This record gives sequence, C-alpha cells and structure tokens, in this order.
Amino acid sequence: MVSWLPENDQLPFNMGSHLDIKPVEYIFDPAPLDTGYTSKGYFTFLEDAKSGKIRGLEESHCFDPRDMGLPWPTTFPATVQSKHWRSAEEAAKEFLGAIRSVSASKEPQSTTSDYRKRLLKRDSLLIDAAASTAVNFFPAANAVRARLLAQAALLVFLHDDDADSEGYGLESNILKEALEELQSLPDDPKNFQGPWKNPVFQDWVDQCVQENFGAGLQIVQGTLLWANHTLDNPPKKRVQFVSWKNYIDYRLNDFLPVGISGMLQFSCGIYVPESERAPLEAMYRLYMMHCSLTNDLYSYEKERMEAKEEDLPIVNGVEVLGDILYISSDTAKRDLRQLILELERQLHHVYIAHTRSGELNDRQLRYARAMIEGLAGSLFFSSTLARYASVIPGSHLPNERSYQNGTTI
Repeated sequence: MVSWLPENDQLPFNMGSHLDIKPVEYIFDPAPLDTGYTSKGYFTFLEDAKSGKIRGLEESHCFDPRDMGLPWPTTFPATVQSKHWRSAEEAAKEFLGAIRSVSASKEPQSTTSDYRKRLLKRDSLLIDAAASTAVNFFPAANAVRARLLAQAALLVFLHDDDADSEGYGLESNILKEALEELQSLPDDPKNFQGPWKNPVFQDWVDQCVQENFGAGLQIVQGTLLWANHTLDNPPKKRVQFVSWKNYIDYRLNDFLPVGISGMLQFSCGIYVPESERAPLEAMYRLYMMHCSLTNDLYSYEKERMEAKEEDLPIVNGVEVLGDILYISSDTAKRDLRQLILELERQLHHVYIAHTRSGELNDRQLRYARAMIEGLAGSLFFSSTLARYASVIPGSHLPNERSYQNGTTI
C-alpha cells in the first residue's frame, strides 16, 4: 500500500484558491524520505510564484502538492502546471485519432474484441501521459503551445512503445516512417520542415514552425534524432555498464536531449540560439540527469514487471545502481532519491550563479528558469502518472476518487 495515506484513507485536500489543475487519480512515492527537504530555501522564485508574482507564468498554476496531502520528496517549494490541460488532452486525442485514421487507410487493423479492449486501455494511458507531459514538463505553455507539445509527446510515446513491444504493429510509428524517408539526417535544421509524406506529421511540423520557427524546428529535429538513436540502440537491448558515469552518459543520449531543449524554449515563447545555450550546458546536463533519473525511479516497477513478463533485460538506473553497489532494489531506490536531491542542490547553486553573473540575457535566464520549473513539474508528473502508478498496489486514490479544484469529483 502507499505509505503516505492517512489511516482513515482520507486525503486532506486544500487547494485554497481552488486551482483548476489536471485531476489527480493516482499518486505514489517509490522512495519516501524520513524528513522534509523543502526547508533548505532553494528555488525561492517558485515560492513567490504561488502568489502569482512571477512574470512568464501567466498561463500557469503554481501550488504546493503538500497542501493536497500528497507526498513531495524534494527541495522544490512548489510545482508548476500549465492551465491548459484540457486543450492538451483534446489535442492528444485528436492527434491519435488522425494518426490511426491514416494508418488504417494503409493497413486495416484487427477488429477483434480483445484487440479493441487492449487498444482502448493503451490509448487512454497514452493520451493521459502526453497531456501530462505537456502541462507539467513545460508549464509556461499557453493553449496553442500546450496542444503542440502534447502532440510531440504523443509521437515520442508511440515510438517508445513501438520500440519496446511488438504488440501493436509499426504502422502508427510516424517518427520511424519519417526517418525512412530520409537518406540521412540533415545537418541544417531547416531541412526538417519537409515535405513529409504523412499529412498528419506534416501538419504538426507546419504548426510548430509557424508558432516558433527556431524552437519549433529544434523540436522536430530533436525528436527525429532521438528516434534514430533508439533504433540504433534498442531500449531492451542487453547493455553492460562498467560505471555509474557510463550509465549516465548512455541515459542522457536516450532522453531526447535536443528535442527537450527545444520544447523548453517553445513553451516559453522564446528561441535561444545554440551559441547562447553554450554557457548553460552544464546546467542543462544537470537538468537532464534529474529528468532521466526521476523517470528511472518512478518507472522502475512498471519496467521491471514488463521485463519479467517478456523475459527481457531492464535498463534502468535503479537496476544499474543495484548491480554496481550489490544492493537491493529498495536500497537502490533510496540511494537514487538522494542522488536526485544532490542534483537539486547543484542546480540551485548553478542557477543562482547565473542569475547573479550579469552575463546572460533575458532569453538565457528564462531558459534557465524553465529548466527548474520543468523539473518540479516532472516530479509531480512522475508521481501522479497512471502509466507508471497503475502497476503499484494502493496507488489509485481511495474509492476511485479523483481530486480537482479542491473537491472530490
């Protein structure tokens, strides 16, 4: 069971201003902390954002999950979420329908009752994950950007699932189709505009570029670079890691590095040229490490169960840490949590140094702050995502209740 729930299974939910956040149906903490860490005074702008004092978060809600009675094992004093979760959900659903329509015209899918049932469940999890990614990882996004980012996330999840499983066929994998059109990956980002054969993909690319030419192209380029990387390095290929650094380097390449940078910029309505991103590379590496290790920690049980069912290896930081240190998975989870907290300490000091240096322009500083906002959001995303939590006993909120606007719905 989930250890943080009160004995009477009632969640003390008090959102104060009744924020319209995306409903929470699942919650879990894979490595609970004995003490709170938010008292360290890191990332104070997030505390200010709870009262709406931070420019650039006009399209966002900032709140403390502890006010909802939820676990919050981090130094971030609050999390941030885009207000436009409904638009993100709608866009992901429409996009998946359009992808499926084009796919069906090429190769009709199975119509058996069992297949439809599995597909319906999978689609529900995909849409939820795509919308949650958009509004939590990129919380500054307005409605238009949240829609396009949800669609970007859906493309990534479809490709990821296709690489992980043989159960749903390759026809819905737009990113793989796009790679097959290219003789080689172009060096000039402008060449990622197309034309593309798949009209659904072309329309999405056009909208991204129209909204933000530089960052939009970086998203398209980054997703295809990542998809190509995963084809060369299958997710469930057996890999031996000689050291923790060896694993981290592998993991960062596996975590959409170019694309996520573009998405951060896109969500804020800015474009930071590569030359201006260079001074922030060390901070971005810390950001990517935090993202990927948080993902490892919260997705571990899901990945472990799938690996056991399919008799395949698992590539996850919890497993790697356990193998390197000869410790149990529970101990490895706790150690990974401490590593994530150490990354937060480093990020705080690097961010403060950047803000005080006087050497960065407004675009660069907004990009840096977006990393912090996104990391807080990624933690809330990971701890509430049905895709991860549904395999954890006791993670579904009591009596099938979900919480939104400070009330039970």
